[in-house]
Amino acid sequence: MSASLAAGCTTTTATTATTSTFTPTPAPVAVEPPSEEAEDVEDDTESDDERFIEICVREKTRVRVGYRPCDDARPGYAWYFVPLSARVPATGTKAKKGSFEEPDDYSYRAPAKGGRGSAVMIQDIEDRVQVCVSKRTRVRVADVRCDDEKQGYSWYYIRIDGYAPAVGKKAEDGSFRSPYTDAHRVRRKGGEAAEAAIRDDDLEEDEDFEDTEPDVEDANTCTETVDGVCTDTEDGTSECRTVHWKKRWVRRCTSF
Repeated sequence: MSASLAAGCTTTTATTATTSTFTPTPAPVAVEPPSEEAEDVEDDTESDDERFIEICVREKTRVRVGYRPCDDARPGYAWYFVPLSARVPATGTKAKKGSFEEPDDYSYRAPAKGGRGSAVMIQDIEDRVQVCVSKRTRVRVADVRCDDEKQGYSWYYIRIDGYAPAVGKKAEDGSFRSPYTDAHRVRRKGGEAAEAAIRDDDLEEDEDFEDTEPDVEDANTCTETVDGVCTDTEDGTSECRTVHWKKRWVRRCTSF
């Protein structure tokens, strides 16, 4: 082989080696717009941020306590609403993020140990029964007082698996806070809530349901008294108040 031919072969080999190491630029990849399904997931996340967990705190310190003081509307305690995305304090610790202002959206409760977000939220969907009570004593009175929105009286809500008091008895283990579920009226004699509940369709037909004033709460006036106790006679009038005397409620009146 001649020297010129050998040189030509050498040149070809070098050229081939140079070509083999060249890396072409990849073609651009089109980015697809987000699907409707992805947008729905994003909307769900936003709605979670708008929901809240309700806790009971001391008004002055924002230290969390059990739910009972707020359920019974005791002075010095208030509902406090923590965003679902924030950490809920354990009982005995101070709430750092939240508001005393009640949100428009649904709110949940949380266990005493606290925690963050949906991991600790408790949704109570049990039906309730509602009884009208004195705000100060929680003694049950006729429903008409709450229907007429008389000052000093309010509805008290008890779980359907709880116990509803009779008129004149004190309501326990419920809440003044309106539930997010159905609430039913209760027969005057009370009893196990599930059995004493009166469905809306039966209100007018039930003989035990009477929307009248009971004999166990304050009356504006009464008739003549005998030994300080109001009688049913029509002679005279007096100022009266209800007291618990010898294990029963009586109306004591002062004649004038």
